[in-house]
Amino acid sequence: MLYRHVLRPILYRFSPDTIHPIVATGSEFAARTPILGHALRHILQVQHPALQTTVDGVLYQNPIGLSAGFDKDGHNLHFAQTFGFGFSEVGSITGRPYTGNPKPWARRMVRNESLVVNYGLRSQGVERVAQRLERTRVEMPFGVSIAKSNQPDCIGQAAIADYVLSYVRLRAIGAYTTINLSCPNTPDGTPFSNPQALEPLLQALHKARQNGNIRKPTYLKISPDTNENDLQAIVDLARKYEMQGLVIGNLLKDKAKARTLLDFPADHNPDWPGGLSGKPVRNLSTETIRRAYALAQGKLTLIGTGGIFTGDHAYEKIRAGANLVQLITGFIFGGPATIQHVNKRLLALLQRDGFSNVSQAVGADHR
Repeated sequence: MLYRHVLRPILYRFSPDTIHPIVATGSEFAARTPILGHALRHILQVQHPALQTTVDGVLYQNPIGLSAGFDKDGHNLHFAQTFGFGFSEVGSITGRPYTGNPKPWARRMVRNESLVVNYGLRSQGVERVAQRLERTRVEMPFGVSIAKSNQPDCIGQAAIADYVLSYVRLRAIGAYTTINLSCPNTPDGTPFSNPQALEPLLQALHKARQNGNIRKPTYLKISPDTNENDLQAIVDLARKYEMQGLVIGNLLKDKAKARTLLDFPADHNPDWPGGLSGKPVRNLSTETIRRAYALAQGKLTLIGTGGIFTGDHAYEKIRAGANLVQLITGFIFGGPATIQHVNKRLLALLQRDGFSNVSQAVGADHR
């Protein structure tokens, strides 16, 4: 209540581009300060055996993660751990540095519980981020998300080589790697979300995985509105090239579809560049998770993201087939206690339905 009615109105007087780095840096500083960090962990973290889950050999204290996009360059891992997340995903990290698309990078649509995001894969580049992460020590597992550099010449084989460069450089960093196929905010769109273009990329990554003896899980991040045929092809390719799973899904880039999903479409200017996050993506991503789980017959790990604001939203995705879930927009709108509330509600829902552990609820809607 304090955040929503007092702090949030003050913060929202500033643009997201201005306030995000201030809040993120301040929160990281608080998390690293011994007395304050300890107090915040005591208040905000929810510890319970029912929330612990092991996915692809990685133990998570709870299944709620911070999505890629918040901590692009690996500055905020202590923040994520202290504020109750079970894991975080750094990135997306690109082979070469990029300062970002022209601002504004983000716009709020408060009544729609949504953001319009247009960073364009802003990144300090894989070498600088890798060096930072090698010096970082946190108890919480984290993943690294990689994408192709947002440069005019980074297309085709050059883009594949760029992915492989980052994949190999980050081979020993993080608990898992996500291959971001679906960032919509680049000049050439999302070429590797096309299954025909995707196969050569997966061939190259598979070869790099074998040559480098890379054993940590690798996931593919796809759009929340991937159509049935493409989803089937991506599932088949993921299994063929020994990818461990899918992250579903990224920003919604179809503006015409997005407007039909907004509670207040007049608040959205279709000329704004960028994709939508938050509530408009919720049902799309959940249904894509449900379809992917059925197509993969439960044999791929699924990480669900998009429109999670409450424990009910998280539980809905878990029952649809998600082993883990992630959020950003829900945290931005909900404030510091968001993950505490999500985990407490998730725990209550598991107990209500007779599950002694969250892993038992994964895919429950299919049984």
